[in-house]
Amino acid sequence: MERRSPIVAVIMSVIPFVNIYLIYKWWEELKQITKATYDPIIQVVLCLIPIVNLYFIWKLLNDVEMAAKSKGMEGYPMGATVLYIVTLVLSFFVIGIIPALYMVWRTQELMNKL
Repeated sequence: MERRSPIVAVIMSVIPFVNIYLIYKWWEELKQITKATYDPIIQVVLCLIPIVNLYFIWKLLNDVEMAAKSKGMEGYPMGATVLYIVTLVLSFFVIGIIPALYMVWRTQELMNKL
């Protein structure tokens, strides 16, 4: 599993196409950690389809949180679902970038600890 700085993950998330690679790496690392049977490439493709991506990005965040909790760590503040909904609602405004960047930061932080 590759450890990367949360700052690097945030930078990767704002660069077009590099963010797709970051999401792929998260799915791949999560598969190794949880011993899941899904294909990370298919998960990333589904993350790119409008409307469908809402579910699969939530699923990624939720799975990371569940893996963290299974190892006795604290997940996202307020939980993955609430943080994701707040980010989606605020994304209609300029301020939505702040929780989105925080989600990337915290996800990478949790992945590093798993």
